[in-house]
Amino acid sequence: MAYPEPPLSKSAVRRAGQAISTGVAKDQDFQIVDQWRAAHGYVINTFQAWIKGHINKQPYYVEFAQRLKRRNTVIDKLSRKNAAGQPLISDVASMHDFAGCRMIFDNLKELQDFRSYMHSSQTMRNVEHQLRHDPNKYNYIEHPKFTGYRGIHDVYRHFPRGSIRQQQKKPWDGLLVELQYRTRAQHAWATAVEISDLLDGERTKFELDTSERGRFFAIASEIIARRHEHIHRAFTEIPTSDLQAELQVLEDKLGILRRLELLKQFEDEEKLQKHNVLNIYRGENGNPALEVIAFKSATPAIEKASELEASDDSLNAVYVRSDNPKTLRSAYRNYFYDPIDFVQIIQSEGDLD
Repeated sequence: MAYPEPPLSKSAVRRAGQAISTGVAKDQDFQIVDQWRAAHGYVINTFQAWIKGHINKQPYYVEFAQRLKRRNTVIDKLSRKNAAGQPLISDVASMHDFAGCRMIFDNLKELQDFRSYMHSSQTMRNVEHQLRHDPNKYNYIEHPKFTGYRGIHDVYRHFPRGSIRQQQKKPWDGLLVELQYRTRAQHAWATAVEISDLLDGERTKFELDTSERGRFFAIASEIIARRHEHIHRAFTEIPTSDLQAELQVLEDKLGILRRLELLKQFEDEEKLQKHNVLNIYRGENGNPALEVIAFKSATPAIEKASELEASDDSLNAVYVRSDNPKTLRSAYRNYFYDPIDFVQIIQSEGDLD
């Protein structure tokens, strides 16, 4: 399969990203950044084969899926500013999540076991991929983000076997990929935030300051962690009962759970294939609707996702790949309007109904 190659000049990629972040970009700048983004499809292919091979050796079940970062998400990230009005991203070439692989585990013990296995010298001895950071740098389980996000990220620099030893450099050598490790409860929380933001036109996951809505999800995250994973990592001075009471007050005011409960379940699993574009658009009644477009290969799927992202008719479009469509549905539940896990988890903790 032919994958797009990255632009020859990384400096040109950086300049294009800076032009977008400062609002002076021309069409060519967007094209360069999009070519850089699309080239990471090769990296995804390499890592998904490597990771799934190791998943298959485990005695426990691991959900796996991968995604190429959406064009609109990249542009949005480049355009975001901090409180001082400065761009949050200064170098698009250093963004490490264009290519992403996600693993979802039933519990924290299995997550930690598998990650340790992936870091072991035995697992790494036959590959040239390089972990770019200290193993605890992106541990958002021990140190949750103030938004409530939990999980662990590992960022690798991609080197196919032999590309270093044999000096057979390929265009994709050195590109970055982000591996995400989450428990099922953590994934349910993250999914609910994405769905709720989409429905309500909010940006909770990108908040620089905590709103009432943001506090609702941050508290919900800590309650889930305490009850399901038996760890206290946020609001450490506040008893769980007090957090539960505050969450109820916020729910009565904001109605977040009530809206999530009303969402329809996606039932057309037979439409899912190995390569899919998931497109959320606004239907005739004004409510979001889902369209699934299946492809036999990656390249036309990536092109279609980019085309939809440039269209005003699409609210959210993404290319995703999975050898198992049912796994895809669960791992990317936010595109199927299925936040039921989060609703059930929260409602099981108290009187939130």
